[in-house]
Amino acid sequence: MTKFKVSVAFTLLAVALQFAFAVGTNYTVGALDGLWDLNTNYTKWVSNITFYPGDNLLFSYTLQHDVWEVTEAEYTSCTKGTPIKQYKDGKTLIALTETGSRYFYCSVGSHCSSGMKLEVLVVPTGSSPPSSPPPPNGTTPVSPPPPNGAAATNGIWTRSAIAPVLGAILMIFL
Repeated sequence: MTKFKVSVAFTLLAVALQFAFAVGTNYTVGALDGLWDLNTNYTKWVSNITFYPGDNLLFSYTLQHDVWEVTEAEYTSCTKGTPIKQYKDGKTLIALTETGSRYFYCSVGSHCSSGMKLEVLVVPTGSSPPSSPPPPNGTTPVSPPPPNGAAATNGIWTRSAIAPVLGAILMIFL
């Protein structure tokens, strides 16, 4: 095999691997049922997930709910002001494109004050997840439970789907 074919094969492999690891993860918001509703503790749900730019949030909900993206002040007080964005279609995909905090709640009735709200912190790619506060004096730290397996879709599946494609590309050039 010529040096040119080897060079092309490895270049394609490098580009494909870069793509495979640049793809974000889709997180279905909610507990095991994957629904944006009043039955989930969203503070607990989000506590074991580290979000990076490129990840997505998928909100699935009945038409008795909605999703508003709001400011931190509106989120904290559950004030129904002017949303940054509002969604009512029952299935909302929100791209997390930049680092920083994003705030969401359901604006229907008292749903926000009943806990139907979500704060998401997006950290730079390659950084460590935010650390947890130290436990109170005299207590033993408890390891967090593993992330909800139903919450994340994509990640490993996208990357493993690329493996056969890479194999086929290499076979063509080898």
